[in-house]
Amino acid sequence: MININIILASKSEIRKQMLEEADIPFEVIVSDADETPDLSKSFGEQLQDISMRKAKIVFEKTINRGKRIIVAADQNMVFDNVMYGKPSSIQKARELLKSMMGKDNIFAYTGNTVIYADGDKIIKTINNYDISRLSMDILSDEKLEDYLKNSKPLTRAGGIMVKECDFIHLQEGRLSTAYGMTIEYLQEMIKEVQ
Repeated sequence: MININIILASKSEIRKQMLEEADIPFEVIVSDADETPDLSKSFGEQLQDISMRKAKIVFEKTINRGKRIIVAADQNMVFDNVMYGKPSSIQKARELLKSMMGKDNIFAYTGNTVIYADGDKIIKTINNYDISRLSMDILSDEKLEDYLKNSKPLTRAGGIMVKECDFIHLQEGRLSTAYGMTIEYLQEMIKEVQ
């Protein structure tokens, strides 16, 4: 039984689903943080910083809430040493996915932040990034077009919804990282503070 307030600093449907599937009760408070990356940093550090920004904004918004755990994440895909966020058009998503077909060097980079706080005091913080390596099958034109039409690729890093793609396969790392939030860090924090 979890007896502490868990706040998800995200409107991401997949992150909500991950918490529900893990049986973690939570509420959502969207941060609306600036997600502009600091390009002087590594891919992982950029996402780690953005996830911290999201969590800190929600920490400030909830100072009057007593003890709570705030969880935030940010994800991008890296392929051929280029970082991809959400595609700006279906055509861009199509081009990117075609270039990834048959490859096993697609990397899901996920920045994670978990803050345990009491009022205006931060008691403990986890802030890091994880990487999962993925591979992608070669798709028929029909299967690719079906995916582009039905899977909301413009709302997914790199146009890929790992959790719902039967053509994307985990090669190394955690599946949760590939999905968009390394939930194990939240579970670890919950155990520590219960």
